Amino acid sequence: MYVSCGELSQGRLVFDQVVNEKVFLWNLMINEYAKVEDFAECVYLFQKMLNAGIAADSYTFSCILKCFAASGSVKNGEWLHGYLLKLDLAACSCSVVNSLLSFYAKVGRVESARKLFDELPQRDVVSWNSMISGYSKCGDLAAASRVFEKTSERSVVSWTSMIQAYSRSGLLHDAIRLFHEMTSSGTKPDIFTLSAVLHACASSGSLESGKSVHNYITGQGLESNLFVCNALMDMYAKCGSMEDASLVFSQMPVKDIISWTVMIAGYGMHGFGKEAIRAFEEMRRDGIKPDGVSFISVLYACSHSGLVNEGWRFFNIMQKECKIEPSLEHYACMVDLLSRSGKLQMAYEFIKGMPIKPDATIWGALLCGCRIHHDVKLAERVAEHVFELEPENARYYVLLANIYAEAEKWEEVKELRVKIGRRGLKKHPGCSWIEVKGKVHVFVAKDGSHPEVRKIEALLRKVREGMKKEGFSPKLRYALMNGDDLEKEMALCGHSEKLAMGFGILNLPPGKTVRVMKNLRVCRDCHEMAKFMSKTTGREIILRDSNFFHHFKDGSCSCRGFW
Repeated sequence: MYVSCGELSQGRLVFDQVVNEKVFLWNLMINEYAKVEDFAECVYLFQKMLNAGIAADSYTFSCILKCFAASGSVKNGEWLHGYLLKLDLAACSCSVVNSLLSFYAKVGRVESARKLFDELPQRDVVSWNSMISGYSKCGDLAAASRVFEKTSERSVVSWTSMIQAYSRSGLLHDAIRLFHEMTSSGTKPDIFTLSAVLHACASSGSLESGKSVHNYITGQGLESNLFVCNALMDMYAKCGSMEDASLVFSQMPVKDIISWTVMIAGYGMHGFGKEAIRAFEEMRRDGIKPDGVSFISVLYACSHSGLVNEGWRFFNIMQKECKIEPSLEHYACMVDLLSRSGKLQMAYEFIKGMPIKPDATIWGALLCGCRIHHDVKLAERVAEHVFELEPENARYYVLLANIYAEAEKWEEVKELRVKIGRRGLKKHPGCSWIEVKGKVHVFVAKDGSHPEVRKIEALLRKVREGMKKEGFSPKLRYALMNGDDLEKEMALCGHSEKLAMGFGILNLPPGKTVRVMKNLRVCRDCHEMAKFMSKTTGREIILRDSNFFHHFKDGSCSCRGFW
């Protein structure tokens, strides 16, 4: 009675005071501790049960294996496997064997899972699903796909596992395609499938695909489901449509802390800092207590809108009113806030005064600020800390090389590039993409392979001439090369985001918003050209880079220089 009413501690007191010879009572207690993720107590009760001479049943073994998987207790799981072998594993129920299979898959022991799978005299849909999930989580997409193709009876779990596998591997459009194959096959997606495909839409920035999934959700009557609505808002925010995200949010019958946090984070990544703060304060008025993630979102929003005083206020509220100890992520937000606002020395002193050791992300935030504000000397000092913490992370070497290049310190650039090559580090090439009429077009800097590249280049030359006539000169320092002005200008014209924007203007109907995604930070010259194009073409351009959304409209950008 106590346990069913949520009084686990009282239930335990009663449990410990009586002689419990019935296995279902032990199972009840183990299961309740598993629900509150007290896995140590689950294991203790299981061992106490065996020591008392009470034989565990299939439910006990399945429950305890789930505990081992959730806590990552590989040795305990292997011990239980041995125990089951002594009991005669072949005689165990299918649910126990599947739980063991699922355990190995979840803790990354796919070889052990495969060996067990191959020895099974009979496999059901759960067995196949465990193998697909195990391979996908370990990044072996080919093996997961082979198992999926062999599966005679594909359940919603197997389809969802494969969609997640494609998404984890970066094959986002394959994940979306598989979702449509699933619905066409007659298998009805559940809320976890919908969350997985919406995540793929969000990561790829495919607004059209996201809206298609939203239409499916509405058709299934799931538009009021809290879990689905949270995933929908996240998708719309990451695809650049805060209007749609806000509409979903306003129509939700019930909102939890995740709903509010998604909206706050969405406003932040779009540069709408004041709206993020309003949402945060409204959440508190509604009686929802903010957690650490909520504070990360509002601090991020302050950082990307230059709201330094507000950021400090929330940082203090978090500690003094909400009694939340700052994590490394919170400190990183504060360093980013100060750095973007040009308070580089204050950010440096803030790091030095931290009560916990700063990581590379925190020093990296200050290094980014040094690039924004062209402080080479401080950048060199900061880079020493970053390289010590993450010597194999190419991103930071490239960042310092760009700081040197913008300052035209070509010898230092050369030395860093030699160091990158000597260490065998690989720089991620910049690329941008745009979706037009359901097809995704990808552009790489200086890549002339696209069939319309000549038309795009002609358009960009025309835009550049128009900019010069109005007094805008190319931001040559962002060419990041040692050459004459003409060579630098030509290099800037080939940046991937310019090519994608040009393609969008040429191929989208007049007045339609151009939505471009980029995997790296947008350069300032591309930023200036986007502002100019939004004014001359009379259309909004939304550009998502690795950090932020830029809304260009009538010659202005929503970031106001803070990105």
